[in-house]
Amino acid sequence: MKNLIQLPAEFDYNLLLHTLRDYKKPRDKIRGLLRDKDIVRIKKGLYVLGKEYNKPYNKFVLANLIYGPSYITAQTAMAFWSMIPERVELTISMTMKRKKLFETPVGRFSYFHCPKKAFNIGIRLEDSGDGKRFLIASPEKALCDMTAMQAHISTKKEMKEFIELMRLDDTVTKIFDLSLLEEIMTGYRRQSIKLLLNCLKEDYV
Repeated sequence: MKNLIQLPAEFDYNLLLHTLRDYKKPRDKIRGLLRDKDIVRIKKGLYVLGKEYNKPYNKFVLANLIYGPSYITAQTAMAFWSMIPERVELTISMTMKRKKLFETPVGRFSYFHCPKKAFNIGIRLEDSGDGKRFLIASPEKALCDMTAMQAHISTKKEMKEFIELMRLDDTVTKIFDLSLLEEIMTGYRRQSIKLLLNCLKEDYV
């Protein structure tokens, strides 16, 4: 359908309605587009274009839109920054809202709660390469967010084991911004982040 090609890869219901404004019954048209897989519903009010339009969606842009305000973090961001060797399928984000998981036709999007005081520290706005941008944790914040999720860690020994298991890339950790790590620790006020910072000071920074 020619009208749809004007749309970005990710779009909301209002933009879709505007694109179909010349139709007498735009809602009926939307049902038909969904049935024919011209568009795919990610969640209520949020869509991506079907494969035939050759406009690939960006999972990070979608993650910001599905549940916000939020930013990409933990293993997802760490893989993006080449901090860990593993490829991550689950898209992990932080939000000031409550924890939530979205199962969608394009993958799973998981959101964890971040304290308000820590939320805005160490976030970057990155270009997705198609004129759109997304919010993602810096390498330092991604590691701190992931550490904050490890409620079982309470000793220095456990923290060192946790860091070792992640197989962090030395080239990234050696250029960590120590003042940013201190700021994140102050925002979080978690013992686990304090333990992380102490271990990083000894072994990496």
